[in-house]
Amino acid sequence: MSTNDKIASLREVMRQNGVNAYIISSNDPHMSEYVSEHWKSRAYFSGFTGSAGTLVVTESESGLWTDGRYYIQAAKQLEGSEIKLFKMGQKDVPSYMEYLVNHLSRKQVIGLDGRLFAASTIQTMQTVLKKRNISLKTTLDLVTPIWKERPKPLLTPVYIHETCYTGFTVKEKLEQVRQLMKEKQADSYVTSELASIAWLFNIRGADIEYNPMVVSYAYITQKKAYLCVDGSRLPLSVSLELKAQGVEIKRYEMIDEFLMGIKAPTKVLCYTSALNYHLYHLLEKNLSVKIVEDDDLIMGLKAIKNEVEIENIRKAHIKDGCALAYFMAEFEKCRKVETLSEYDLIEMLKKARTAQENNKGESFASIVAYKENAAMMHYAPTLEFHKVLQQEGLLLIDSGGQYLEGTTDITRTFALGSVTDEEKLHYTLVLKAHINMAKAIFMEGCTGGNLDILARGPIWAYGLDYKCGTGHGVGFMLGVHEGPQSLRMNNHVPLKKGMIVTDEPGIYIKGSHGIRIENILLVTDYKTTEDGVFYQFENMTYFPIDTTPIDKTLLNQEEISWLNAYHENVWNKLNPHLEGDALEWLKAHTQAI
Repeated sequence: MSTNDKIASLREVMRQNGVNAYIISSNDPHMSEYVSEHWKSRAYFSGFTGSAGTLVVTESESGLWTDGRYYIQAAKQLEGSEIKLFKMGQKDVPSYMEYLVNHLSRKQVIGLDGRLFAASTIQTMQTVLKKRNISLKTTLDLVTPIWKERPKPLLTPVYIHETCYTGFTVKEKLEQVRQLMKEKQADSYVTSELASIAWLFNIRGADIEYNPMVVSYAYITQKKAYLCVDGSRLPLSVSLELKAQGVEIKRYEMIDEFLMGIKAPTKVLCYTSALNYHLYHLLEKNLSVKIVEDDDLIMGLKAIKNEVEIENIRKAHIKDGCALAYFMAEFEKCRKVETLSEYDLIEMLKKARTAQENNKGESFASIVAYKENAAMMHYAPTLEFHKVLQQEGLLLIDSGGQYLEGTTDITRTFALGSVTDEEKLHYTLVLKAHINMAKAIFMEGCTGGNLDILARGPIWAYGLDYKCGTGHGVGFMLGVHEGPQSLRMNNHVPLKKGMIVTDEPGIYIKGSHGIRIENILLVTDYKTTEDGVFYQFENMTYFPIDTTPIDKTLLNQEEISWLNAYHENVWNKLNPHLEGDALEWLKAHTQAI
């Protein structure tokens, strides 16, 4: 079926169920950033494949809401359909709730599947819609009747992430969580957040592509810890290890029974921005339960990496830098004798990382974008649609790996030959922005929102901006995007020692080029004085930054010194682990300017 045919089929099912509008999110029941093929309903109905977006279908219109990372991609993928693109964050663009309120009449009905929306989102909807006397049905799965060939959920083998990598045992982590529960005056704690569950129980799997997580729920009391998961995929050794750590294994579906079956008066802590509304509503209906709404307990714990994790992360970045050096040496050798495409490089990247010990795949779908394709921040070439590389212009590569030692995320932009004066200017501005953040010194209590301007300053000076944050947290062999910290203007979480963030400013010119330079930074001590505690960043990414597109006249001596010192460090970290063409490539690309 075409997109319009699918929308028409949905309208018919809407009519049968008495709803005037239906909302399809990008979520799974765990509010995951990336979801398995089974849960890609919004992509199925709209044709838009980006990771973030909401589809709204009314009786006569349909619209897709997405953010600045996907404006260009969404516009292309929606071509030929009835769906209108709403660019979130743009002036005079309504939110999808504002749109619905303006387009529906009193006593009309909106439908959705409450499993696929955060409790906090539904709470906001209910408040807004009640004022307009518009009803909300939260138990409607209208997708399954139409999506006949829907893929089944992926359930992969579960394995233990050993303490030589994680630093803490499950018992030790449970003690940390229970202490926080006491401080919050909560008797129990429920979470559906997959990264939090994987971190707490030191388990990993591959249920979601690029994310080594296990589809599961967790319910913790002061005396017991329950992991609700399909037990058939737990090897006996894993079950025994978890049992030894004080964990009871229950069926995945039993989470409903736990929440409905609470009999004694119990204060249950939950994070409504991550817990799906279906589970939250079960707690609401249980008269024995008092809900304690607070921040996710585990999110803050796993954001601060311990010393064992930090040392492992350094090892992961050395491996990743070596993989990329072998990749680049092979790429430059091949492009001299054959024509390569963006898609060819995707396969070469996979091969290079797979060759590294303890590699568990990629941390996200690699972005290999040439010339104007790089203006789409999350562009990904396919076998059918890709661009052939030439001996000119800029190539952007954003990729990462999952290793037992940690998760990596790196972006480099390369000159494949001659570049325009504008490209050279923009490349140098992005480099200046990147360096500004990397060499930041800041006081305890500063947030990512406080620091974001350091990167944007050199770019703003030319009347330019990028429609995304400057950086995000990164999980420890978990999701490549992790909170609560980030480098963006609206983030108010203080940066603490042991947190990591990416540093990835960029410039994206539609129809021309895109430039991004990204490293991962670790918050470390700088000094303590009578005025307070000061922090700095340690660069954890070890790979050269292309110097050929730089307009050196725009760099000051401090910036040049930083770049030369960075390349000296990259050389020292990687050269003992390389040989042959890769070693020669590294030597040539870490020379001082």
